[in-house]
Amino acid sequence: MRIGIVACSILRRELENIIKDDPDVTAIVYLDAAIHVNPQKMKEAIKEQIETLKDKVDLIFLGYGFCQSLEKIEEEYDIPVILPQVDDCIALLLTPQRYDEEKKKELGTWFMTPGWAEAGVDMVIKELRLERAIKLGKDPIRMARRLFTHYKRGLYIETGVGNDADLANALDFCDKLNLTLEKSSAEPFLLKEWFHRCKE
Repeated sequence: MRIGIVACSILRRELENIIKDDPDVTAIVYLDAAIHVNPQKMKEAIKEQIETLKDKVDLIFLGYGFCQSLEKIEEEYDIPVILPQVDDCIALLLTPQRYDEEKKKELGTWFMTPGWAEAGVDMVIKELRLERAIKLGKDPIRMARRLFTHYKRGLYIETGVGNDADLANALDFCDKLNLTLEKSSAEPFLLKEWFHRCKE
């Protein structure tokens, strides 16, 4: 069996931890996480990769959740495509139940896995296209703070692949955007379960 993977770069470390030394994985493509700001463009980028891989592998695993545009994408192909049936990567790593619980604790929560922490504030500036503010002589961080006024806390979720630099990045993110940093942990068993469906 030949398994192809198309995944968000945010999940790279968790996925590589799960698939290490797996001889069935013959192709892996990681896409820039910033494309999720435009769900339709993200879907087109993923479909382009599926088209590239579909004649070279027996099935394709998507390292994504629905992410506002991918629900039922697997029905568009003759080749088996496995998409985890969760809203997004946070639900995939934390589980939907814990995701809901954390949002109930504080609706204004910015969730950070090691991948999101590594991406940091620069990702937010890129996502929101605030780099244009520099050309106008404005501070993009100050503009980001205005857009983050409804967020109160940053929740760093250690998934077993993080390091001190990720935690430092999470703290820097919270300092810059006036959030309170809290820490939690999660075993990415749901991601593991969905990937192992490729073997069934």
